Amino acid sequence: MNYIKLKTKYKFKAIVSKDLRYEIETKGICSNCKKPNTGEDWCNKCDPGRFLREGKTSGDPELDKLIYESQLQTNNYYHNLEWIPFDRFKDIKPIGEGGFATIYSATWLDGEPNEIYRERTDPITVVLKKFKSSLNVIEALTSEVKIHEECNTGSTRLYGITRDPQSKEPIMVLAYAKYGNLRNYLKEKFSTLKWENKLNILNFVTLNLQVIHGSQCIHKDLHSGNILLGFSDPLNFKFERFGLNLDNDDKFPDTKITDFGLSQFINNSKTSDSTNVCGVLPYIAPEILEGKPYTKASDIYSLGIIMTELTTGKPPYGTVPHDQSLALAICNGLRPRVAEGTPERYIDLVNQCLDADPQKRPSSIELYKIFENWRLKLEDKKSSKIYNEFSESDKMVFAPAEIKLHDEAIYTSRNMRFNNLPKSVNSMRVQIEKTNVSDPDLINRLLCNAINEQSQDDMKIEVLKDN
Repeated sequence: MNYIKLKTKYKFKAIVSKDLRYEIETKGICSNCKKPNTGEDWCNKCDPGRFLREGKTSGDPELDKLIYESQLQTNNYYHNLEWIPFDRFKDIKPIGEGGFATIYSATWLDGEPNEIYRERTDPITVVLKKFKSSLNVIEALTSEVKIHEECNTGSTRLYGITRDPQSKEPIMVLAYAKYGNLRNYLKEKFSTLKWENKLNILNFVTLNLQVIHGSQCIHKDLHSGNILLGFSDPLNFKFERFGLNLDNDDKFPDTKITDFGLSQFINNSKTSDSTNVCGVLPYIAPEILEGKPYTKASDIYSLGIIMTELTTGKPPYGTVPHDQSLALAICNGLRPRVAEGTPERYIDLVNQCLDADPQKRPSSIELYKIFENWRLKLEDKKSSKIYNEFSESDKMVFAPAEIKLHDEAIYTSRNMRFNNLPKSVNSMRVQIEKTNVSDPDLINRLLCNAINEQSQDDMKIEVLKDN
């Protein structure tokens, strides 16, 4: 008889059930209760709250409760939200600042957990996200942790929580992306990127967005600064069934969506305040500027803006102030430019994503299928209409001309207030920019055209021109 032997406290038991054998072989045995684990190296009966029983409290009852409740939802050791003492980090350095948090890199001495035999890796580089004191930190942290629980395969990995020893405020510990965010990645490497690289990035983003939207969640702050590249994640094998290239190098870096500070579940959506908007203005859908509620379609609009950025290598509307004038122009149909030579089928898809009517925008699933089809055509390197169009476009890739960003072009999330914005319309498609020509006046001319169509007497609009 084919069987395995399981050692209990005093004796051996022969396991003859095929299903039970499989459970033990894949999930292991709990070292505490000696019963089969409920997940990979994880016992839902004994492991949640173990850190408290071992005296490893954070010192904050609310924070301990948050970690414990998260562990109750965990189904494996690898995704266990840990309490991590601050002294387990060294080489802490500031690397970025957003509208609502400051970001640091650090070396985590313990290394990340490995789901095999509860081993840990060597020390690794991680990101520490410290919320700004203007927020209700526990409330913001609780919301973001819950989003990560539901969207873990579609988001940057959350390892655990630590606490600032001076301010006593909690800090999120997240996976580090060695290539940073997409905005900086394009700035540094754009001239070396081919369409195969760009479509691979869009594949990852739409796949992650499927997970987020499939969890009935809306990101609400999707922009190129919140897309990270270059993770070393043992769980990447889960994406292999989608045919994605997972080499963590310059050619095909793993890509994840991050920063769920503004995200919310659809059933928890609140009625939007018609005058208050939060995010990065160029990426915010026009219906949101009007005061309508966020939807999955508003995330798709943001993705459409990112698609234009992938063609030019430059952030959208960089030469004009991000103020009420720009918001008005967007509602009147202003859209960013795409690079000359961009395939027409790509431009058509961008315009669908940026349609003023949210109902006409494609879903993340539809977009993934399209990008996957295009990517496979390029990967096959066989002559076809799609392959030929993108190959011809690759011949026109150039290093984007340096532009001086306007002092009021702000690419971090912030609270904004707009009044009396009109109902959004489709007055123009995305514009084509000239190769190797820096034309900062183009956006201003489009702004003026759009603003001239606005007839509200109670609105004073001023468009600033670059010197």
